[in-house]
Amino acid sequence: MPNSNGPRQGTRNKLRNDPRERGTSPPQRSVETYEPGERVHLKLDPSVPDGTFHPRFNGRTGEVAGRQGNAYTVEITDGSKTKTIIAAAAHLRRQAE
Repeated sequence: MPNSNGPRQGTRNKLRNDPRERGTSPPQRSVETYEPGERVHLKLDPSVPDGTFHPRFNGRTGEVAGRQGNAYTVEITDGSKTKTIIAAAAHLRRQAE
């Protein structure tokens, strides 16, 4: 059987919740608001399939650049390049001060 080349290839552990976090996500995460300039962590929430970013950026930290529809644009540094990630609020966590 040939290997899969889909967008979720190799994400068995990245897209898995801990047993205590199984089920529906808290609605507070989806309605969280972020201001431009805030630092956020990118963390995929496997129970929310909409508004996900590419799994290779899971665990990165970036700065909110603005809104795009219901999602946020986050600028991260990948090596020496700046990249823009589009992610829903459910997949963002505010960085502790």
